[in-house]
Amino acid sequence: MAFDSKGFDRAVPLPPELNINHIRESIEHVEARAAELIDIYFEQANVFNGIVGIIGVQALHALSPYKKHKHPDVAQQRFPDLSLRGKLSPPPEQALESKGSTRPWALQSHYNHPGWYIVWRYAIDQTKRLKLGKMVAIWRVDIPFLREEDWKYEGSNAAEGRGGRTHTFGVKNPAKRFKDSVVYQNPRVVIRQGGPVLASSDD
Repeated sequence: MAFDSKGFDRAVPLPPELNINHIRESIEHVEARAAELIDIYFEQANVFNGIVGIIGVQALHALSPYKKHKHPDVAQQRFPDLSLRGKLSPPPEQALESKGSTRPWALQSHYNHPGWYIVWRYAIDQTKRLKLGKMVAIWRVDIPFLREEDWKYEGSNAAEGRGGRTHTFGVKNPAKRFKDSVVYQNPRVVIRQGGPVLASSDD
């Protein structure tokens, strides 16, 4: 990894025609827009990951060559969230899915489709110190190209009339799989005890 002073690694492979400027501007948009909706996090933290992912789609649609699917049911419920120049049936190399997560490595999806995934790793920081002045701080962005074999089925504990989690897939060995896909890492942040914290002078 060779991060510059702003935390970007320009050696990480990216989807075709996506560049660091698109990602940098999208990070700024996601942080600002998500902060406007912070009350939702405090009411229902479990849905905020989805909101961050949706705002990521909006940002990339506006700021990059990757556009939302023209059909709302596909854009909202199926794969992929975006494709290069809005292609309706993109090959995996031109498909881009947007995910929000507070976890440092794990990633889950309702699908195991091959394609590019952009993961906005964020923290809610009421001290606004992880990123100065930011309540919602995106501290890392991963952009892996995942193949079907990178996913493992995680089943479901849903039962009729009783509720439960729906069927999901998780990435196998995520720390190892994403290690070379980190395109942005906030220089002020390190991972300790399973989460992001402000780096000290000893780090």
